[in-house]
Amino acid sequence: MVIVSGAGRPTPPINRLADELVADIMAMSDAELLAEVEAEGLNVEDEADRIRAIISTATARSGKSRLQAARAEIDRVAGTGRGQVHRLPLRDRAAVLARFANDDTKLKSRLTMAARNGEGITEKEMDDILADLRELGAIDEDGNPI
Repeated sequence: MVIVSGAGRPTPPINRLADELVADIMAMSDAELLAEVEAEGLNVEDEADRIRAIISTATARSGKSRLQAARAEIDRVAGTGRGQVHRLPLRDRAAVLARFANDDTKLKSRLTMAARNGEGITEKEMDDILADLRELGAIDEDGNPI
């Protein structure tokens, strides 16, 4: 068993020692391992519970770390699809939408319907429409028509 330290890099001595210790433990039979634990004056059940807790904690940390990495990747990918337009001030984003609303009757109707109900389009709806326009290639990252 080898602990990976990186491509082409030598394994630090402490990692080689840990590898050897793990290999020795893994090579032991259950009876040998139990005898070793008892010889150390330790309670087998307590040690088993302690090791299970260590493994459980490490598994949970690893899972959280992988989840955070996945969320970061989703945010990164989502951000690249939206470009910079979602970072523009609200009035500038509204101006980009207004330009397209004048040429797109369906969009104009949607915006007008929202105004008639006394509710303006929400900022999230605006960002979603702008993201769609960006993905369709209708606008660039800054909201300019392409």
